[in-house]
Amino acid sequence: MSIWDDFKYNLTKSTRLNQIILINVSVFVVVLILHIVLNIVQGMDGNGWGYLTNALSLHTNLTYLFTHPWIILTHMFLHLGIWHLLWNMLTFYWFGNIVGDLLGDRKVWPIYLVSGLTGMVLILFFANVFQYPAADYTALGASAAVMGFIAAATMIAPDYLFHLVLIGEVRLKYVAFFIFLIDLLGIANSSNTGGHLGHLGGALGGVLYILFIRRGWSIDDWMPNKKSRAKVIPLKKVSAENSAREKSKSKSENPKVNLSQSEIDRILDKINMKGFNSLTQEEKNTLDKMRD
Repeated sequence: MSIWDDFKYNLTKSTRLNQIILINVSVFVVVLILHIVLNIVQGMDGNGWGYLTNALSLHTNLTYLFTHPWIILTHMFLHLGIWHLLWNMLTFYWFGNIVGDLLGDRKVWPIYLVSGLTGMVLILFFANVFQYPAADYTALGASAAVMGFIAAATMIAPDYLFHLVLIGEVRLKYVAFFIFLIDLLGIANSSNTGGHLGHLGGALGGVLYILFIRRGWSIDDWMPNKKSRAKVIPLKKVSAENSAREKSKSKSENPKVNLSQSEIDRILDKINMKGFNSLTQEEKNTLDKMRD
């Protein structure tokens, strides 16, 4: 297969996680090529590069936003530096896999978009109401959307174990706490305030998404969905202290349900302690049936 055939296949047939990574990388490559072309045609002092990045980045100037509405989406796929792209995509891959494994692949795109939009809204709110950051601030990148996955994964499986180099095993909730603490310190020190506000706004989007589907609302199809309620209620108990009480209630109401529920609880506990890859194929099949 050619590179183009591989690209089309992964864009249409691969997981949503891989699709989003592919789109972000593709946008980076296209913008990089345009940057090179503009430098050749206009020289290093040309204005074309500035016009291009401004036309794709988020602006806190509401007039610019209304006249360039596409930036609502383009800014969350735009990266101008290789390290910015690499860090965002690696973090997205780590936490996105957790969310995709436990909630299902269909939830990846909605969480990405919702978190990116809530990050944008928080930046716009503070910039236009408090002038913090400045009213002419620009923002770009997938960071807000990625923070949504960090928050969502933490709500679903707070005790999921990460294996960190030189540190060892660390529970997800502590990793998330450290990441959020960095953003709070950045705001306190007025360092890249808009970016850190966007991160916290993205995290808020991830939290809101999980809360919505726990109440039986599927943002995938914008309507109440009983099937979504059945999928999410077991996952909610991963981060709850009252799981034993819910198990007892399930046993008293329906013994047959309790047998299935106890198996789900056991699998989720195993994921928390040892990670998704520790599951046997039979346990993975059981988890897939729970999500269906």
